[in-house]
Amino acid sequence: MQLNSSFKIFFAPLQESTDHIYRSAHAKYFGSVDKYFAPYILRQNDGTVKNSHLRDINPANNVGYQLIPQILAGNSTDFIFLARLLEDNGYKEINWNLGCPYPMVTNKGLGSGLLPNPERIKMILEESLPKIQGKLSVKMRAGLLSMDEIFPVVDILNDFPIHEVIFHPRIARQLYKGIPDEDLFTEVGKRIKHPLVYNGDLVSVEDFGRLDNLFSSTESWMIGRGILKNPFLPTLLKNGSLPDNEKRGETLRNFHEEIFLNYSQILNGSSHLLMKMEKFWSYFCFAFPDPHKTFKRIKKAANIAKYDLAVSENFSQMRHAEQ
Repeated sequence: MQLNSSFKIFFAPLQESTDHIYRSAHAKYFGSVDKYFAPYILRQNDGTVKNSHLRDINPANNVGYQLIPQILAGNSTDFIFLARLLEDNGYKEINWNLGCPYPMVTNKGLGSGLLPNPERIKMILEESLPKIQGKLSVKMRAGLLSMDEIFPVVDILNDFPIHEVIFHPRIARQLYKGIPDEDLFTEVGKRIKHPLVYNGDLVSVEDFGRLDNLFSSTESWMIGRGILKNPFLPTLLKNGSLPDNEKRGETLRNFHEEIFLNYSQILNGSSHLLMKMEKFWSYFCFAFPDPHKTFKRIKKAANIAKYDLAVSENFSQMRHAEQ
């Protein structure tokens, strides 16, 4: 199916998954993503930012693709500090996280935890925007506990120069369970004055075709787990076709090898490396004919030598299945 490639695809930020090593490898081997969003950075209690967060947004580690860094801030002081830090690193656009659903974040009044407090959101924007440069986009959920929470937030965002709003129509307490509320996305689209980006459970060409028909005025789409499970998905959506089986398998193998090599250079010890690669394979296995068996081989690998054997067997099974 040939699709209209004028739409934009954004790669969602997922903590512990879409770091600069993953992003750089994906851009190199697959591409077709218009913007990659980095997982959030935040200011710690001592006023500093973790070295790992600084490393992830370092422009030297993000060459060859457009990166939009994301901040997690619950007050204007932290907001301005983080925005200026990113400006000093050359970024012209930042994203404010009003969507993280996890209790360790929301219980602190951050991410989706800010959505029940629209006046606080207003105050942060009033105090922060005059003191920063560049564009601000917002990524948000429908609310913390209730979808009714979104409408006062929309009214406030309408009063500020927001570049675009990325909307995931679930409440935080749902995490990734249940079905995104498509009627709510339509309603928010009618009320919001800013460009609206759809985010939520877009994992296939069929999903995109249905959602594109449903939200015909939507021009940008954010995908997270769908790309982690099928790194070719943006290419498939943009071009309507994929390379042949042999080329596809070779690309997936090279993609894996680059990620493994780069993680092995920065992680301490084989145990840490194996844990990181197991997380990677929890999604990557879906690019293989039998995801369950593919991932099971990786989980059973107790050392690097056994891991290498498991990887070889996975790609061998892929070749055999395609013949």
